[in-house]
Amino acid sequence: MLLCQNPTYRLLRYSVKRYVASLYSLRGVSTRVNLIHRTYATTVAKDNIHHNDSSPVFNNNEVRFENINASIHPILLDLKNKLIKGKFDSPYTILNDQPSDVKTEIFQSFEQQLSKALSSKSTPKNKITLVDYLNPTLDNISSLLHLISNNTYPNNFLEFNNLSSNNDLIMQLFTQLLHKIFLQYRIENASFEKPKVDFSNPAEWFPEARKMKRKIIMHVGPTNSGKTYNSLIKLSKSKTGYYAGPLRLLAREIYEKFNSQGIGCNLITGEEVVPSIDKYGKVSGIASGTIEMIPLHKKMDLCIIDEIQMIADPLRGSVWTNAVLGVLAHEIHLCGEESAVPFIQKMVEITGDELEIKKFNRLGKLTVEKSNTSLQQLKKGDCLVVFSKKKILKFKCDIERNTRLKVGVIYGALPPEIRSQEASKFNNGEYDVLVASDAIGMGLNLKINRIVFSGVNKFNGSTVEKLSVSQVKQIAGRAGRFSAQHGSKEGFVTALHRSSLVYIDQCLKTPVSEISKACIWPTSNIWRQYMANDPRKSSLSSVYENFLTNVLKFQSDNFFISELDQKVQLLNLVAKNRLLSTMIIDDQLTISETPINFRTSVNPKLLKNTVIEFYETIVKRDCKSILDFDFLDLELLSQNSFVGTDVMVPLQKVDKLEDMHRLVLLFLWLSQRFPTLFIDKDSAMEVKALVEKRINQELVNVERANSFFSDRSNGYEPRR
Repeated sequence: MLLCQNPTYRLLRYSVKRYVASLYSLRGVSTRVNLIHRTYATTVAKDNIHHNDSSPVFNNNEVRFENINASIHPILLDLKNKLIKGKFDSPYTILNDQPSDVKTEIFQSFEQQLSKALSSKSTPKNKITLVDYLNPTLDNISSLLHLISNNTYPNNFLEFNNLSSNNDLIMQLFTQLLHKIFLQYRIENASFEKPKVDFSNPAEWFPEARKMKRKIIMHVGPTNSGKTYNSLIKLSKSKTGYYAGPLRLLAREIYEKFNSQGIGCNLITGEEVVPSIDKYGKVSGIASGTIEMIPLHKKMDLCIIDEIQMIADPLRGSVWTNAVLGVLAHEIHLCGEESAVPFIQKMVEITGDELEIKKFNRLGKLTVEKSNTSLQQLKKGDCLVVFSKKKILKFKCDIERNTRLKVGVIYGALPPEIRSQEASKFNNGEYDVLVASDAIGMGLNLKINRIVFSGVNKFNGSTVEKLSVSQVKQIAGRAGRFSAQHGSKEGFVTALHRSSLVYIDQCLKTPVSEISKACIWPTSNIWRQYMANDPRKSSLSSVYENFLTNVLKFQSDNFFISELDQKVQLLNLVAKNRLLSTMIIDDQLTISETPINFRTSVNPKLLKNTVIEFYETIVKRDCKSILDFDFLDLELLSQNSFVGTDVMVPLQKVDKLEDMHRLVLLFLWLSQRFPTLFIDKDSAMEVKALVEKRINQELVNVERANSFFSDRSNGYEPRR
């Protein structure tokens, strides 16, 4: 608790002000606040103390402590009777309401502690100030009693407190001490509330939002229907607002678009915060950022939550749910698939918000081709959709070696900045064909004529399963994108295999299934409250695991619990490490959100060791820059771009550089949350830019190696 919030401190400060004011007023001196505050740092002046200046303050020969014990005995009896009969005045009336057994226990404790303090052989405190009289403690009570026995206390102190004798003053001091002992007793004997997180109605997790009458406007429709466009126009005209997107790339796209139009817009992602400041030094009230960074504590005029169908995603969906339930915006625009409408309708019945639904149709025709195609039949403007990084790079090599087409690549592990560059090269014609993962389904404005599915099966992290109807529609919908400059454009869809094409055609004709349940997981603030009421002082990982065991019984018509494998994996790194296990719960809650996935790495050991090193920095409270860590391969970063004929060499370098980039991003993410520990952000940003440059160079080397092979195979002179 902050000192200024402590009730004892506030009472003491008020008493000091009143008393010192009375001293000044008695002397005809004005009571200025700055003079009053000075009494905290000074002892009571000589002329404010009743004693002979030539005699010492303490004289153990005059008044022995056993005599003090005898003199205070009747005062203690009076205090006990006052407690039993409940005769205390404010601010000690709480003592009157206690049960008899509690009164007996606290008085016995008071007598024992007082007796111990008075029988102490230690030297009495020889610097007694006004504060000691106003706020007595067991450490200074013997000195205070000795001084009072010598009639030595501040001028006018008895009159100010409406006291008539020294015994009354001692009674007041004892009452204050008794009250303090009672407060300590109550803390020590308070029973913990049973830790509980109520999943039955997550809307109640956000009481401030429930106090507001919010208006929710849903903009729903298929991909390429312009559903987000009107919301962004309204955001640009608002004084305060936030665009919440699923990807950093998309957040940056909105940020750059607004600022290029002269509309001040901040960028807020997990890794960086870029404020937009006008010529008067005022920060813009509008921001574009990732959904995880949405400020749920801040009131705003308007909030756009994009890709609302993600509310049902088992990994990240809880962030969307918490945003919809908790954002303090007067107007909330939800953009995404129509599948989310029934759930939002149920939700507003719980929250009491107003709901308006706007439906959009696709801008431009989408045609499923009658026959499948092959790699040799790919043409300029095609996008081949593949569901693993390894296969994406293999297809890139196969296409470039067997055709004269230039190929760009986009996949999840590729840094967002490189994805954006690859998209730009495809859009402006530098690349003929794009080979991409389903990452193209969100964000990235791409001029795709035809989507070609390499297959319809995808590994979901544990098993291989077919794409859902929603996923097929979202990916296929990227073909024939509408633009304000060229208007609507027909898009085409096909596949490499006949069976895949049949399944795709069926999906596009099938209505999207309605979302019946949303993913939920409590916010960090709720977990802090939960842990505060847990007397076991357990690690966060064990709490999560025990919690999950119990929560398996959770049944709800509206919600399901988020998957926690990644959180538990990260927290187990903490629990199983002797040093890290001492990490405070608040820091454990922060690092449980660490955006890192060990499974997608070519060198998971490097990632784990570096993550542990990062976490050790937090526990030790060290201060480190990115150059103080060992994961940077300076030799690889400093290499000149070398063109060879073996395509595996640059591909292996890309793998290493991508892992390096993940760790640089993690450093930046931690620097946002622990800015005094992970320092020199400018150097980290420079390293990030260098890693991205090297990745781009190695992808170019892959293309050159493939073109060399292709030209030789077809009897052409190698391209340069």
